Amino acid sequence: MLLQVRKRIFIVVVVVSVFAFILFWWLLKGQPLDLIERIPGMDNRPKMEAKSDTVIIGQYFDTLSGIDAIVDGDWPRFRGTDLDNISKDTTKLAETWDTSGPAIVWRTTLGEGYAGPAVHKGRVYLLDYNERKKADVLRCFSLSSGIELWRRWYYVDLKRNHGYSRTIPAVTDKYLVTIGPRSHVMCVDPITGKMLWSIDLEKEFGIPGTEKGRITPDFYTGQCPLIDNDVAVIAPGGKALMIGVDCASGRILWQTPNRDSLRMSHSSIIPMLIHGKRMYVYNAVGGVCGVSSEKMDIGKLMWTTTDWSPATTAASPLFLGNNEIAVFGSYGAGGARIVISATGSGYSATVSEQHKATNGLASDQQTPIITGNFIWSVLPENAGALKKQLVCYKKSDLLTAVWSSGKENRFGRGLGPYIVSGDKLYLLDDDGKLYFYRIQENKVTLIASHKVIKGIEAWGPMAIAGKYLIMRDARNLLCLNIGK
Repeated sequence: MLLQVRKRIFIVVVVVSVFAFILFWWLLKGQPLDLIERIPGMDNRPKMEAKSDTVIIGQYFDTLSGIDAIVDGDWPRFRGTDLDNISKDTTKLAETWDTSGPAIVWRTTLGEGYAGPAVHKGRVYLLDYNERKKADVLRCFSLSSGIELWRRWYYVDLKRNHGYSRTIPAVTDKYLVTIGPRSHVMCVDPITGKMLWSIDLEKEFGIPGTEKGRITPDFYTGQCPLIDNDVAVIAPGGKALMIGVDCASGRILWQTPNRDSLRMSHSSIIPMLIHGKRMYVYNAVGGVCGVSSEKMDIGKLMWTTTDWSPATTAASPLFLGNNEIAVFGSYGAGGARIVISATGSGYSATVSEQHKATNGLASDQQTPIITGNFIWSVLPENAGALKKQLVCYKKSDLLTAVWSSGKENRFGRGLGPYIVSGDKLYLLDDDGKLYFYRIQENKVTLIASHKVIKGIEAWGPMAIAGKYLIMRDARNLLCLNIGK
């Protein structure tokens, strides 16, 4: 037994000695390999572009293809031409679907987000985020084929915060304006993609010396730009409540002082005619305001109220008529009715009623739609018995639903988009199932439904342009043919 142990020890000593000798000899006699400098592109790695901490908005441009066809259809901004989320297009749409559902005309992959499309003169515009490049990317597609025509992009390093992009471009014949996730404003030629001007809202209007000096809200920018008479109207909050920028030159034409220190929300500016006065109405973080949009006193603050100030708001204000507006808050905050009064010295705003999501009309994300005397919404998941249902309320009564889809017909988390054309209402569930309803005054009838895509978080606003419906989930953009 002892002899076997000694034999094993001897073998180990011999093996270690041989290995040590070989290593010693290699260090003395062996020649190290020559060092070769890596040349970009020669080692099959993708070429890396130099990056800087400074964001140069719209710095890069890629031409990808030429336009293949110009087809009918227009959806030039958030909530369409009239900012009511109703298509006025006269193109005949299908009255029903067969079991195969509407045909998918084209589809493309996106970076994670919820940004919606704008459509003008045969082109689809979408502000995307490239996670690999870490870049905001304005992408231009052919409406008829989905071929990508060009990209205008720039580096901006973002950390995923429940997705990235959220906004919809505004486009006219001459100008296209976007707001990126970190409040970078860009104006380009909508046909050529030529860069016209840019503004970094955080640098220009941020609040120095505060813990959250940046003006961009949590979950990144959700405000969609507005172009009104060739002027880009934007609400930065911070040093200026609202600004008007000349689209031709990029010059700031007017600024509204921010006397109540209101902050940028995920809501967007909506023009309204109140007491015969044209105003830009905005539901900010901290309050609601109306700013003159008339030439004689443009940019002047007409009224404000801080009596309605939920911590988060995404839905935009609705004009109810009778000089009243409806506003909404997220995460169960519910809604409110605000009455605008004309006085001898100007205007004032009074919150005449407000309610939690469990007690009346509410919306966590999408802006409700008005048809005639009725308002349509999908209630949030914290709305009690009516949670996640499609509902209808009278404009005159925001507390009592006159119709609901029923507890057997709920839609995801109540965050998906819906859109109207004539008597047709299209509703997209969180997971990519599209519902087709027919509106009958204060109720709807389900015509058909179809699982268009096995999607996730299909929350981006939809667009209707001619016979096409453009929709998305978190990572895919689809164009459907809903024509007759």
